[in-house]
Amino acid sequence: MNGEELRAIRERRGEDQLSFATWLNGALNRRYDRSRISRWESGAERIPQQVAGFLAEHGGAAATPVAKSDEGPKLRRAVVAVANQKGGVGKTTTAVNLSYALSTLGLSVLLIDSDPQGNATVHMGLDPGEIETTRKGLYNVVRGGALFDSILQPVCDGAVMLAPSSIGLAAAETELVAEPDNSLVLKEKLAEVRNRYDVIVIDCPPNLGLLTINALAASDLVLIPVQTEVFAGLGVPLLMETIAKIRRRSNPSLNIFGILPTMFSSRLTQDQASLREIQEHYAGRTRVLPAVPRATLFAQASGAGRPAIEADPNSNSVQAYAELARELAAHLQIPEAAHVP
Repeated sequence: MNGEELRAIRERRGEDQLSFATWLNGALNRRYDRSRISRWESGAERIPQQVAGFLAEHGGAAATPVAKSDEGPKLRRAVVAVANQKGGVGKTTTAVNLSYALSTLGLSVLLIDSDPQGNATVHMGLDPGEIETTRKGLYNVVRGGALFDSILQPVCDGAVMLAPSSIGLAAAETELVAEPDNSLVLKEKLAEVRNRYDVIVIDCPPNLGLLTINALAASDLVLIPVQTEVFAGLGVPLLMETIAKIRRRSNPSLNIFGILPTMFSSRLTQDQASLREIQEHYAGRTRVLPAVPRATLFAQASGAGRPAIEADPNSNSVQAYAELARELAAHLQIPEAAHVP
């Protein structure tokens, strides 16, 4: 069986790649995802014999459309800022992998690269230099008057939409100083697209400048990655103080979703001690989420321009992000009693 034949079966069933993967997983007890189906259809990856055999026998019938029930779980939309003024703590890795993991849950996701370094843009396989040349980056929205729709690009085979960034965004830090209500520019611009996405994830720069302030002012939740190393928590109290000020002055709905320990190795005594320190320090104040392990897969996937959780969804290393996505989705679920008939 080749990719064209597989695509014909999927289209005959009336399914997109995600729902087709879900059907195969239920039938074969596997964990395929949308990107795997895409690679099979494009010929980039050989179709497993188990899948080919199953489809040869069961792929002819059209799928019965699944009715969407009004009684199912409902989620409130949210903007999530991934922030820490300290660099090298895994902000971009977290923003990228969380965005893709949320998309595998069936949520519509927009990832915004708010860092002039353009790390999330590179991580998703785009060239910041080209973004700068074509003026299709976030700077052109917050300072150039462009609409969000004019810069958005689908990534991960359309699983996630990306608002890319480039070095030109650095100028916004100084230019926004003279802007009236300069902390609310991104929030105002996001109003154009906010209702089209279940979750919007913002990858913040490694500082507490106006770009980060804008991200926090536009967000509902803050996720704080903290590397499990000596003095890991330095700077976090200042970020929390900034969050408290923004909550008082402009965004009372802003809350901290949790502290996310990153780059953790259970084999290193220092990492274990740092994780205990983080857990003890924030106990009863802010939730400390399950630690993300240190793994070469993350750097390899970044170099390949893909989220690690897309590149190898079955790896144990990425399960922390899969669990993080599930926990965030559960947090956003509206209690049944609050559903409006």
